[in-house]
Amino acid sequence: MVVRLCSNKYFATAITLVLAYMLAKIGYANIWPLFGSANQLLGALSLVACAVFLKHTHRKGFMLWFPMVCMLAITFTALTQKIITLSAGLFTAASTSLFGDCLQLVFAVLLLALGVVVAVMGIRRLMH
Repeated sequence: MVVRLCSNKYFATAITLVLAYMLAKIGYANIWPLFGSANQLLGALSLVACAVFLKHTHRKGFMLWFPMVCMLAITFTALTQKIITLSAGLFTAASTSLFGDCLQLVFAVLLLALGVVVAVMGIRRLMH
């Protein structure tokens, strides 16, 4: 039932538009750190995908491993720091925008969790 609803193109479009609108309402300066982290995570996961592809086509891809590990470590550290900062702000009530901080926290946690899952799956493929 949920899978069918989420795969409906109209429902998925509506959810995407609503989330984009909510992110736009919290302000450009607030979402910039998450955009930067998402961009760097995409680059790191692209290196994982390229390294896996090269390994499975029996080509040398070891030159991608060092930048891949560095980018993953830096990006995951930045996302973790952002999550800690946002979490601390929620509990101290020092935040000026509680809704914006909650929304950012949700996106940061999702980015970190999905990034870890994809990175672990890719690195497992590299080790086998």
